[in-house]
Amino acid sequence: MSRGLTTIHSHSGLERELKFPKHYVLVDACFASTFHKYGMNTTPFKNQNIEYIKVKILDFVKVGGIFKNLDC
Repeated sequence: MSRGLTTIHSHSGLERELKFPKHYVLVDACFASTFHKYGMNTTPFKNQNIEYIKVKILDFVKVGGIFKNLDC
């Protein structure tokens, strides 16, 4: 998990760097089961050997995700 965060959070800095579409966020892969539990789709994504999932921003908000300006 990024910087000891234990809540669902985004990696907005990395998303900006990679020019991600605005309707998706990157989330640590360890939170995938939370989205799946609600029937939400996730897409695996890897950057510099770190595993993330790509989720729709609306799904991220629905599960209580917190927007962070993390770049890793």
